[in-house]
Amino acid sequence: MKSDPLRLAWLFNEAGMIDEATFESFTQRRGPQAKSTIMDILKKDVSLRSIREIFTMDLTDITLVRKAPEKRPEPTLHSALSQAVHLSDAEIKSLLNAWKPSVAGLIGVLCEAGVIQDKPESAAAGLGKGAGVYGRMIEKGWLDSKILNQVAASASFPAKKMNRLLLALNFMRFNGILEPEDCDGILKTVQTHGPERTPQLNEQVIAFIDSEPDLPEIDLSEVDPPETLRRSLPVSVVRQSLLLPVQKSKGFLEIVNTDPFDVAMIDTLSLLTGVPVVAYYAPTPYLIRRIQEIFPQGAGEGAGAPQEPVAVPRLRTSAVAKAQTAAPAPLPGGGRVASARVEEPLPSPDDIVDNRSAVELVSSIVEGGIRHRATDVHLEPSDGGLRIRYRIDGRLRDVMRVPASLVLSVISRIKVLSNLDVTERRRPQDGHFSLKMGESAYDFRVSTLPTHSGEKTVIRILDASRVMYNLQGLGMEDDLCAMVHKWISRPHGLLLVTGPTGCGKTSTLYAALSTINGEEKNIVTIEDPVEYQLDGINQVQVDPNIELGFAQGLRSVLRQDPDVIMVGEIRDQETARIAMRAALTGHLVFSTLHTNTAVGAVATLGQMGIEPYMVVSAISGVVSQRLLRTLCPQCKEAFTPSKELLQNLRTFETKGRKRLFRAKGCDACLGTGYHGRTGVFELLPLSDPVCSAILARKSEAELTDVARQFGFISMLENALLKLHAGITSPEEVMEALIVEE
Repeated sequence: MKSDPLRLAWLFNEAGMIDEATFESFTQRRGPQAKSTIMDILKKDVSLRSIREIFTMDLTDITLVRKAPEKRPEPTLHSALSQAVHLSDAEIKSLLNAWKPSVAGLIGVLCEAGVIQDKPESAAAGLGKGAGVYGRMIEKGWLDSKILNQVAASASFPAKKMNRLLLALNFMRFNGILEPEDCDGILKTVQTHGPERTPQLNEQVIAFIDSEPDLPEIDLSEVDPPETLRRSLPVSVVRQSLLLPVQKSKGFLEIVNTDPFDVAMIDTLSLLTGVPVVAYYAPTPYLIRRIQEIFPQGAGEGAGAPQEPVAVPRLRTSAVAKAQTAAPAPLPGGGRVASARVEEPLPSPDDIVDNRSAVELVSSIVEGGIRHRATDVHLEPSDGGLRIRYRIDGRLRDVMRVPASLVLSVISRIKVLSNLDVTERRRPQDGHFSLKMGESAYDFRVSTLPTHSGEKTVIRILDASRVMYNLQGLGMEDDLCAMVHKWISRPHGLLLVTGPTGCGKTSTLYAALSTINGEEKNIVTIEDPVEYQLDGINQVQVDPNIELGFAQGLRSVLRQDPDVIMVGEIRDQETARIAMRAALTGHLVFSTLHTNTAVGAVATLGQMGIEPYMVVSAISGVVSQRLLRTLCPQCKEAFTPSKELLQNLRTFETKGRKRLFRAKGCDACLGTGYHGRTGVFELLPLSDPVCSAILARKSEAELTDVARQFGFISMLENALLKLHAGITSPEEVMEALIVEE
C-alpha cells in the first residue's frame, strides 16, 4: 500500500533526515497544483478513514470524508495531520499511573509550554511525592485534553522528533532501504548524542519518496500483546482511538492504528507514557474486529474508566421483539448498501460496535440513519446525556441515549468530520462531509446550535439515490404531469412551486429540470444550499459572505446566456421582479415560494409589490404540494369508515366509498404502519378567466372560486384520490390538510 509523497517529505523533515531547503525544493518541484491536491487529502479525516481508503477508495468499506472548507486559509502540514485528542481525566490519570512517566519531565514540558507559570523546582515541590502525584497534577488543572493537545503541538515537546524518527526509519526498514541493524545504529546514536546527530540523507530520502514506498503494515493475526501491556492502556482509549498496543521494546512503544500519521494521538500517547511511540497501519474494519477479540466488551476493563450503558427507549411491541433478537450491525467499514425497504428495527445498544468508541458510535448512528431512510439525525443534549432521534418519513423517532461521558467525544468527532472548530461551543457552526457506503455516496450537512443544556447537532442526510428525476415518481397523477409538462415545454415563463419547508418543493423542481435537461439547453440553478448535484446542469451556491444572494446571482446568470434558470426561493421583491423579467424576456424560470396554496402565491406576490400585470404575463402555472406518509403495504388493513369520519373528511365523494385503509404496524415499518411518503398536489394554470380575476385584484377566495369553475382540483381532493386508492390513511389526510382548511 502506497503512502503520500508530501506526507513522507514532511515526516522526514520533522525527523531531521532532510533539511528545510530540500523539503521546500521537493514541494516546489511537484508544483502548486499537486501540492493543493495533496493538501486536500490531508484535510480529510484520518481516524476513521484509513490511508488505504484515501488512495484506493475501496467501495466495500464505509468511507467518511471531510470536505475541504470554503474560504478558509490553507492549513500547515502539521495542522492538517493533527486532530484534537479527547481523553477524560480518569483516562489520563489511568495512563499516567500505568506507565509512571517522569514527573520532573512532565513538569518541565508543561513549564516549557506555558501551562505552569512557576519554576519547575517550585512546581515539583508543591506536588509532593508518593502515590497520587499524577492525580494532584490533574486536580491543579495541569493536565486535561485541551492542555494535552496544546503541549503535544508545541515545539518544546522533546519526544516529538523521536516519534517522527521512529516512523521514518520504520518506513525505510519496511521497504528494504535500511537493514534493522542500521536503524538500531541510528537510533542509538540519536539517543546517546541527541537529535542533532540524526543523519541528513537529503538525496537518498528524496529518491526513496519518489519510489512511492509502501506504508509500514502489520499482520493483525500476529498481534497478541502481553497481559501487562494490555492492562497498561485503558480499554476506552484503545476503542475510542482505534489502536492496539503491539509491544514495548528498545525504549519505545509500538502500536497499530488506522493511520500512522495521526501525530496528535501519537504525541499525546508518548507524553502520557513517557516513551516514544511508533505506529503501524491496519485497515479499519480488521482493526476493530481484532480490538474486540483482544478486549471483548465488558471484559478486561483494566485501567479504563467504567463504562456507562447506552439506553434506548422501547419501541412498539411489534418492533421490540425483533430489536431484542437482532444481529449486531455490521462493523464500521463493513459497507452495506442501503436497501429500498426497511427490514430492521431501529438501532439498539447491540447495534453499536462498542459504546466506548466515539468513532464507532458516530459511524453506527450515521449508518443507522441511512439504513432507516432518515432525512435528519438529531443529537440533542438532555439530562446530562445525548438523545439521538431520526426523522423518518417526516416524523422524529427516538433511537438511543448517549451517556454523558461520551457526549463531548461524539460531538467533537462530528465536528472533526465536518471541518468545524472543535473548541468553539458558544457559536452556531455549519459544515459538511461525505460518505461512501457500499456503492452509494451520501452527503451530509451538519449544523450545531448552543443550547442551555449543551450543543445540539443536526445532520441532514442527502441521498442522491432518493431523488426522483420524474414527476410520476413524486406521486403526481398523469393528468397533472401532462399539465406540468406543457408548462415546462414552453420556451419562456415562470413555474412556481409552493408549500411549507420540507414539503418536497426542491425535489419537484429537480424532477422538472431533469425532464427538460439536454445538451441543447444551458440550465443554471441558484440554490441555498446545493443539495444534490445534477449532471449537465450548472449549479450556483448562494454565499452571503461574498454578497452572492438570489438576486445578485440571478443578475449574473442572466449574462450567461441561459435557457432555463432555477431560483431556489423567491424571498423578496427584488428577486421576484428579476425572475419575472427573466420569464418575460425569453427565459424559462423555475422557483419556489412559501405559501400554503397555489392561489395564495398570487396574493403573496402582490404583498411583495409585484403588479398584477406582471403576474399574469410571466407565470405559466403554480404547483402547490404537501407530503403524506404512505401506508406500509405489508400490514395496512381495510376498514369501513364511520359516518363521523366521512364528515370529517369534508367531501361528498367519500359517501360512495365504504372501503378505506388504515395503519396497523409491523416489523417492516418499525411499528408505525407507514413506509415512505408521496406528494399531493394542486395545480393552478393561469387561464384567461383566472388572469382576468387577478387583474381585477380579486381576493384569494374569489380567485379559488373562479379556478374551480374551470377544473381546478384542490390538494385535499387530490389526497382523497390517494386515500381511496389505499395509498394513505384518513388520519394522515386530516392531519396534513384538513386542519389547514
